Amino acid sequence: MVEMANRLLQIGLVLCLATVVACPQKKKDEPPPTPKPAPTWKPDVKVKVQTPTPPRAPRSTSPPVYKEAPYDGVTTEKVIPADPGVKVQLCVSNGDVKINGSEKNEVRVFVRNGRKFEFSAYEKNPDTGKAVWVQLARATAEKPLAGQASNCLAGDSIEIDMPSRGEIVMSGRSATVAVDTVTKATIKLLEGDVSVRNIPGGLFARTEQGDLNAESIAGDIGLETTTGNIVAFDLKSARPGDPLRVTTIRGTISLQNIGHRQIEANATSGSVKYVGTFVGGGNYKFRSASGRIGLMLPTDVNCMVSASYGYGNFDSSFPMKIVTENLIPGGKVVVGELGTGKGPVVNVSTTSGSIRIWKQGEVDLP
Repeated sequence: MVEMANRLLQIGLVLCLATVVACPQKKKDEPPPTPKPAPTWKPDVKVKVQTPTPPRAPRSTSPPVYKEAPYDGVTTEKVIPADPGVKVQLCVSNGDVKINGSEKNEVRVFVRNGRKFEFSAYEKNPDTGKAVWVQLARATAEKPLAGQASNCLAGDSIEIDMPSRGEIVMSGRSATVAVDTVTKATIKLLEGDVSVRNIPGGLFARTEQGDLNAESIAGDIGLETTTGNIVAFDLKSARPGDPLRVTTIRGTISLQNIGHRQIEANATSGSVKYVGTFVGGGNYKFRSASGRIGLMLPTDVNCMVSASYGYGNFDSSFPMKIVTENLIPGGKVVVGELGTGKGPVVNVSTTSGSIRIWKQGEVDLP
């Protein structure tokens, strides 16, 4: 029995040891592990270092400046014998130009601080050998210059004396032109003022940007400007039917003491003023798209007036016999007689301006 008990005790010890080996013991209590901080997201930003640049200059609002070819910078005077009826032709790039008629049978040109020039006699009088057609241009022996007006005259001032019976034909880019006492003149400029007087044989003057002034002119006359005013005084026809045409787009027209029977005055954006009379057999047209038209006439005037106006009004200080009065789309047409009505028909029209006919000596037009 004792031996059986010892054997059972040994078997129990073996089973207990086997249980301990098979089941690992628990570790002693340890503090809980410290949690790792949550990862912080950082964007992958690349820093670009830029070299500071100066601010841009403000854009200029002034018109572009024409780059003129350089002057020769010399003062020159030349003279050529000429026929009394010589035709002088030239172009001018820049300068203050004065053209005067004289009793001498020669063409004298003086250029101050400008380009050297030369005469070219295109045609001569076979009897006298004097030039009847003269061309003025920059001297061909000088170094060629680039530009459309590179071969034109240029200088601080240009003076031309020529026979008073001669004709001047001039074109220019930017110049101030004054012509006095020649028989006929043609002036065409891109910009600059033009003043012409004492021309008995006809005139055509045009400037794109500038004013026109004409005084004591006879013959076929044309005055045109895009941006500028036109003032004409003491004009008349040299032959029956000579016309007077006056046009400005942005400017005013003022005509006084006009003897032409054929008159056409047009102002797109500006007023038209006429001080004078109307002659029988004439054809008179005055028009302004957006400006006033004023006719100051003598008290004994006789004519038929056709006035067409839109958003303005029509006013006359003369007693007027209304012949017809019709409404048209956007306006009205009034036809009336001044005096006896047995005279020329005067057409006056404006789209958005007023028409006024006043007696001379009463009050000036506004």
